[in-house]
Amino acid sequence: MEQWKLVLGEAAFQFFISLRAAERRKALDALEQLKRDPQHRHNFGIKDVAGRSLSVFVARPFLITYWLDSLVLEVRVVDFQRVRC
Repeated sequence: MEQWKLVLGEAAFQFFISLRAAERRKALDALEQLKRDPQHRHNFGIKDVAGRSLSVFVARPFLITYWLDSLVLEVRVVDFQRVRC
């Protein structure tokens, strides 16, 4: 069985690399959770400006916004941010 691959957009990648080492480990754990089961991980959905359905996964202290490209098994992370707990 093929596994999902993570693809981070530029803004999500820039956020990730700006994190301190301890936060980056937490972020990697959250991304790994999402990658393992992206179809059942989202907490709520939204639409982008083009009308595409986006899913939002809450992994405190992070919100990860993504969409699935099921044809190529990619989890396309479009936004990654820290939220106050």
